[in-house]
Amino acid sequence: MASGFKTGGRKKGSRNKKTVLLQEKGREALAEVLGANAFEGDAHSLLIAIYRDMSHPIELRLEAAKAAIRFEKPALAALDARGTIENVHYGISDQPLTEDEWAERYVTEH
Repeated sequence: MASGFKTGGRKKGSRNKKTVLLQEKGREALAEVLGANAFEGDAHSLLIAIYRDMSHPIELRLEAAKAAIRFEKPALAALDARGTIENVHYGISDQPLTEDEWAERYVTEH
């Protein structure tokens, strides 16, 4: 028995033999179906390749650009235009003001 630490076997996070074999078989099957022209990148890279390729019809390029734009330039979050702004003021004095005195001196209506 190990004394509190790992002494052999697979490293933490590495795939086991069955997973590696399944991934290789999946790649082989995909290459068989798609042939030599299989795209190696991710979905976003594929969309970029499509909309930048001038040989594709403009309709296809526009659809690819619409799908890719959210990854390249995220949409701005909606804001509540009616939000309230609360300002907090602190005053330090040896003779503190009452709430009414403070409001009379510092509060202005907008």
